[in-house]
Amino acid sequence: MKDYDVTIDGYRYTRLQEAGFILLGFCLGIPGILIDWAIARKQKMMECSAEGIWLGIIGWAFGYFCWYILTVTGVWAPAASVWCILTLSFGGALAGLAGITVGAAYVAPGNLSTLWFVGSILFIILADMWVYGVKYKMTPAEKATPIIGDDWIKPGEKHLRYDSGVTINAPAKKVWAYVQQSGQTKAGWYSFDWLERLFTFDIHNHYDIHPEWQNLQPGEYQWFHQAPLSIGEWVTEVSHEDPYGWAAHSDTATDPSYKNRGPNGEAALKLWFRRFCWTWNWEVRSIEGTAENPERCRLRWRCDCVTDPDSRTPWAKYFNVFILGTASIVMGRRYMDVMKKLAEGRMTYPESKR
Repeated sequence: MKDYDVTIDGYRYTRLQEAGFILLGFCLGIPGILIDWAIARKQKMMECSAEGIWLGIIGWAFGYFCWYILTVTGVWAPAASVWCILTLSFGGALAGLAGITVGAAYVAPGNLSTLWFVGSILFIILADMWVYGVKYKMTPAEKATPIIGDDWIKPGEKHLRYDSGVTINAPAKKVWAYVQQSGQTKAGWYSFDWLERLFTFDIHNHYDIHPEWQNLQPGEYQWFHQAPLSIGEWVTEVSHEDPYGWAAHSDTATDPSYKNRGPNGEAALKLWFRRFCWTWNWEVRSIEGTAENPERCRLRWRCDCVTDPDSRTPWAKYFNVFILGTASIVMGRRYMDVMKKLAEGRMTYPESKR
């Protein structure tokens, strides 16, 4: 946590706090996750609450994982029912040793416990992705500060929001040079491009500043996925002065559709919603420097999502959060990491990535 300042970078848990959240989930299972949530929500930040819960889920799932491995290998057979383990995680195994079980004692793993074993691995992976993705936060004051393009979502429209910010020890103008050349047809999205290509997104990152990509303008279409899926967004506003930034959106209510595409095949992603809209807005703003780093800036991004039916109906909300949201926060975190290293001159890369 070098150079971390809670008044600028928002609240972050220490390694010890993270271990505590995981341990509660490991020892107490679902009750431990609820205790994690109660502790984390005291920060009054959605990201802190989510991080506490996901850390607890890691502990809960790892406890079940350990019980299964110890039992199936015969190293240790703590008699407890599957439901006892699912409820109390490894604490249930310890209770089983004391003769306290919920339901009939269960020693030899069978189909149900094996299914939950696979599920525990998936829970650990999903939770790790969210813990990784929510590392960079904003202060409450930053979250209340508008970013260019925020006004696309009208007052009163129910929407889901995620935003993130990172402090970079480099001039805002230098960071903006990298940010404005983002896009599939330009420098890529500065994330795990090998993973993006695995999911058929033809993205290749380039880490040099290219003069031909230094004139981002409203009206451009920023590609994520090539035709015929044609996933991307239209740039609506650009600021080439401090604070630098761009606003972009994809909205089936206003933008070209798959039946009436743009000149290069552009189309707003619709899925099965009557309306599907997202905004993705970026800002690079200079902040006060320090003796060691006289020129610094904050890189912020904000993503809002609106669907019809309403984003907050359970099925729409959880689809947006777990399917679209998980990928977005992981790739967004990686973008921030790469941007920080590039602008601070700490990143090396091969000739093919220039």
